[in-house]
Amino acid sequence: MLKTWVLVASRDEVRIFERQGLGKLLLTWDVGNPSGRLKNQDIESDRHGASTDNRMRAQHSLSTEESARERQLKGFFREAISSIHRSFIEHGADRLVIAAEPRLLGIIRDLLPAELRRALSQEIPKDLWHEQAAEIEARLGITPLQGWQ
Repeated sequence: MLKTWVLVASRDEVRIFERQGLGKLLLTWDVGNPSGRLKNQDIESDRHGASTDNRMRAQHSLSTEESARERQLKGFFREAISSIHRSFIEHGADRLVIAAEPRLLGIIRDLLPAELRRALSQEIPKDLWHEQAAEIEARLGITPLQGWQ
């Protein structure tokens, strides 16, 4: 029986729904990101340094290429995807579908191990984390006792 996992992600949470064969989606995994709503100033303790350009008498902020919030978000998803990967194998899942806002979808895609990339059958660039299983089924074009449309 084909087992499909649907990963629904937001900055605050990752949920996994499972569908066995032609059955309904069932929530099987839900992990929150406690830092998901924090702003950069809440994550970083110090301001970036500053540099003065003597020729123009202008002061420029020295910043890192990636914000603290972005680093924290990638760290959360790196850990979550590692756990998902182990569980995906242990539970014998066959296919993976990912639904997340476009920017988040890109971060997740970059962090997927090769085995999960091969299992990836559909990407939905929409924020569906607030929707229940039945609404997600409708958005994905699936209904119980029917295949994917």
